[in-house]
Amino acid sequence: MQSVNQNCPQEYARGFALVLLAAFCYGLQPFFAHFAYQAGADPIGLLLIRFSLAAGMMLLWLKTKRIRLPSIKLLGPTLLIGIGYAASALGYYSASRTTSVSLAVILMFSFPAFVTLYSILFMDEKASLGRLLSLILASGGVAVSTGLNLKGDIAGIGWALFAAISYGAAILYGTARVPPQNPVVSATVILIGGALTFAIAWLLKGAHWPQSPLGWTSTLGLALFATILPIATFVSGSPRIGASDASTLSTLEPIVAVTIAVLLIGEEMTPSLIGGGAMVMVAAVMLSRCRAKATG
Repeated sequence: MQSVNQNCPQEYARGFALVLLAAFCYGLQPFFAHFAYQAGADPIGLLLIRFSLAAGMMLLWLKTKRIRLPSIKLLGPTLLIGIGYAASALGYYSASRTTSVSLAVILMFSFPAFVTLYSILFMDEKASLGRLLSLILASGGVAVSTGLNLKGDIAGIGWALFAAISYGAAILYGTARVPPQNPVVSATVILIGGALTFAIAWLLKGAHWPQSPLGWTSTLGLALFATILPIATFVSGSPRIGASDASTLSTLEPIVAVTIAVLLIGEEMTPSLIGGGAMVMVAAVMLSRCRAKATG
């Protein structure tokens, strides 16, 4: 990607804008979820609709482009990644419903620390000084954000940490077990895996759906503007700027989500959330850049 950066500044600028837009759109999730919850939806119902609509639209797009789904050999492992992402989404959306969105976002984005720690302990990755410092910074940020005596909603904190671990596990599994493939096809299968996961959860536990036009509009907006659009823009933009810069720009997502929580949902930002969130975000940038350089 270095040649792209140096020789095609317009392409880099376009990729930069696309990845930035993707991060912004992903950050809109709490906004749409807030109104869906007010309309009576619960996380299972909301996420079942989100993943099903997004998967259906992606399948239609693949059909119009005459792009096939992966072979059975790749289909199963990619669906498993989708299950991991579904578990992460359930944790994140449950946390943002039972505790503050800001805290849920900060804890969710500690996932690079889980990925790095697992990689060092069990995958023989080098424990560089930068990575160790980042892990300490991320752990300290989580402690500061939650309060050293775990003040607040313990269930919400648990859901958010579950989301981070599940997301990290999906990344680790996908990196180690699933060969590279067309990113659009991979995203489609992952969305299908998420839809199937929540369909099973609906059958086992039931679900609540939005009970107003505003709730359904918010749910549709979640599928379109906070799922499909950012997938398309990230897939298109990240090859133009490289994995390291794309990872760094993606940290805009929690900033957007927290800003929405404060300005539009009316949450209060405490000094501990600001300080802990800053520590987690700095650690996430450092760890994502280290990982991108190691794999690039």
